[in-house]
Amino acid sequence: MGTKKSLGKTREIKTDVLIIGSGLAGLRAAIEARKYGLDVLVLDKAVTALNNSSAFSGGCFKTALPGILGAMGRYIGIPRSPEEHFKATVEYGEFLNDQRVVETMAVEGPARVLELQDFGVEHWSDLNLTVPFPHGKGYMKPLADKIKALGIKTYQRAFITDLVRKGDAVAGAVGFDVFRGDFLLFSAKSVVLATGGGGEIYRRNDTPYTITGDGFAMAYRAGLDLINMEITMFEPYVQAEPGLPMMDRHEAEVEFYGVLKNRNGEDFLPLYIPLKGRPDERFDEAYGTWVPDIRERISRAMATEVSEGRGDRGAVLFDLSKIPEEKWNADLASLYVRDILLRGFNPREKPVHVFPGCICFLGGVRINPDCETDIRGLFAAGEVVGGVHGAARLGGNALTDCVVFGARSGRSAAQYALKGKMLNPSSREIRTQGDGLRAILERPESPEGNPTSVKEEIKSLMFDRVGILRDGKGLETALEALKNIQKDVLPKLFARNMRQLKEAVELKNMILVSEMVTRAALFRTESRGDHYRKDFPKKDNKHWLKHVVVSPKGERMGIKTQPVTLTRLYPQT
Repeated sequence: MGTKKSLGKTREIKTDVLIIGSGLAGLRAAIEARKYGLDVLVLDKAVTALNNSSAFSGGCFKTALPGILGAMGRYIGIPRSPEEHFKATVEYGEFLNDQRVVETMAVEGPARVLELQDFGVEHWSDLNLTVPFPHGKGYMKPLADKIKALGIKTYQRAFITDLVRKGDAVAGAVGFDVFRGDFLLFSAKSVVLATGGGGEIYRRNDTPYTITGDGFAMAYRAGLDLINMEITMFEPYVQAEPGLPMMDRHEAEVEFYGVLKNRNGEDFLPLYIPLKGRPDERFDEAYGTWVPDIRERISRAMATEVSEGRGDRGAVLFDLSKIPEEKWNADLASLYVRDILLRGFNPREKPVHVFPGCICFLGGVRINPDCETDIRGLFAAGEVVGGVHGAARLGGNALTDCVVFGARSGRSAAQYALKGKMLNPSSREIRTQGDGLRAILERPESPEGNPTSVKEEIKSLMFDRVGILRDGKGLETALEALKNIQKDVLPKLFARNMRQLKEAVELKNMILVSEMVTRAALFRTESRGDHYRKDFPKKDNKHWLKHVVVSPKGERMGIKTQPVTLTRLYPQT
């Protein structure tokens, strides 16, 4: 594999507000913090504003702007008022939401979406699939241009490995430069964690390859509790056709006329979801709801067909053969399906294989409406946060979440930095962090410690045992396998260059996050939203209307429950 490469010199960089992550939440936080005249630095382990879920999002912003977003958001359903938005979010989240943060999102969402025009989004159509791939660039590029114009500093390929604390406050973060190999110490008065989710722990996913759960792992190692990590959301129509990209169909006109079939040629979805209209009508007319608001039920139906032996090569079949030509030209999203996703595959001749892939996490770091965590000076926003969406997320709510709490986290971080001071982390802690990275670079090569092969093992294990359909036996098997990997593999984990060191640290994070998901899923003995236990298929409000919390307890992972914050809406039973 080549000659060993050592970690380079230590570079210390100071800033008032440090933002880890350059997705929609991170960029919005940076813009807000900069309003206070502070030095703001945005970090990304890859390319600023590009390698994140926001850039590749295929949806819209769900918020109460029916007169403006009505036509654009026709595939996700635009609420008529903040109250309607709040109610729909909590009910769809099956009351596992923190209703304080949901109300904040519903009330502030319209203004936060409208002000995107102030940051360079020229047309409302730029917020949806009318922008060529990647679709999120319609709002991500203007925001990236805005932070440059405001003089906000960025650092690309800075892989942050851990947060640094001093007492009960955050002092900054450490990591390494993936390109130069230098060890990096970032000192800051406040920090915003906006690192996204962890979809890459699953073999099938619909996320960029960078989404490896780094923020969850950093928060946990820093001493934070994480809530509802068992709630992982799957996108149903992800391609599983050999030779085609593992990407989803998005909200395309042609998608809504396609028919899911098993290997026997049976249209199976009506067996799981009651029809409200004719099966040959558009999906929303046939089933009375849009695909983004019923994804978990479609995913479970597909997984059940395969699990019970009616799948085809581990997937189901998406029949697009009878769709008229005009539907393929009806919108940019349909053209994207034909020209980008299908890539010469002729759907008129045979159906395309599809099967769900993980699209996002709904659990994560616990915050209050001001995005404060339990560590002073540390704030969080976006997918790394838990409690906003509850047990299931409405289509369009993820982007609204990012702009609302991105702005709030930036404001809170700036206000804290104005009053706070730069803390000097202990040299011992910094040395320990650097020694850990050097140890990986200095270890001898071994088949067991190759991060690439172990990563694939983790992804398969999680998808097969802790995926869409779960049961106690499978979860226990997964947990035991994860323990063995931690014991046998982590001490042998090696790297020969910075790219491989990045992969090794990502693997460590993926193993830790996988344990969180598995333990929480085993602990929650009910089914709710995107968490489905075959051995406990019913929702149990009497015993499980509560958050499952994973906590760092020395060398072991603790697990407990906490009450859900119910302020205005209560379940009927």
